[in-house]
Order: sequence, then C-alpha cells, then structure tokens
Amino acid sequence: SSGINAEYGVVGHSLGGKQACLVCALHPHVVRSAVVVDMFPVRLFAANFAETLEALLAVDAETLSSREEASRILEATFPVVNERNFILSNLVRQKGGGWSWRCNLPAIRDNVPHVKGYPDNVPVSDTPALFVYGGNSDYANAERIARTKELFSNSNYVEIKGA
Repeated sequence: SSGINAEYGVVGHSLGGKQACLVCALHPHVVRSAVVVDMFPVRLFAANFAETLEALLAVDAETLSSREEASRILEATFPVVNERNFILSNLVRQKGGGWSWRCNLPAIRDNVPHVKGYPDNVPVSDTPALFVYGGNSDYANAERIARTKELFSNSNYVEIKGA
C-alpha cells in the first residue's frame, strides 16, 4: 500500500514506466505515488525493437568522430530525422574525448526477454498512479488499460489527443 512511510514519487516513460510499475508493486512501502508515461504494466514490445537495437550496436561509439557520423550510420535504419535525433540523444560525449551510449546496449540485448515482459505474479498495487498516454499510441488500447486497472487499484488515466 502507499502507507504512511512512503517517501518517494516515481516517474517513468516507456521502459522506465514499466520499471516504475514494478517498484510500486514490489516496494509499496517506499512509493507515495507514480506517473507512468506511454507504457502499461503488461507484456508488450515494439515490433522493430530488435532491429533498432542491432542498428545501435553496429555504431562503434568509441571510434566516432562526431554525432553527425553516427547520424549518417543510422540514417538507413532511421530515415526520419527527428526519430534519429531522439535516438542520438543517448549518445554522450566522454570527458576525455570520444563518445559512448548512455545505456548499456549489450545488457539490454542480452536481457530482452526480461525487459519486454511483465511478471504474472506481481501483486496488485494501491499506490496512487497516473498513466499518461497518447491517443495515437500503439501501446494504448482498451485491453491494456483494463489490465492496468486490475493491477493498479488506485489509478487514473490521461489521454493526450492527437499524440
């Protein structure tokens, strides 16, 4: 429950949203409330995730001379500039020079079955939770929202029209 000792609010987007859901369910004594954006606590994953991950792993960040070089490498897989720039926001400059990915891509690749799922035996959470999703989102549908309401007994939902 979201009892008296709960101290923290959690916010998560996409996979971070799934993690926020798990924290609420598994550690309710520390979570006061949650905001989950564009994700639901259900088993799902983008169809092109493996392709996306392989494209990112093909970029040797340590040998890049610039972000523009990485953009050229990824252009065939991500032809939409805004999408590619969003992905490249995870490419960070190192203090001593060079580049690295903000996230551990090999660890994600090696754990895809765990990352894409959601455990079946997670307890129901009564932590107050707000689920925000785009009206055009591939993730949002009546079945997933209904399942989320079963898992989060104290939840509210906001649809962003046209997003």
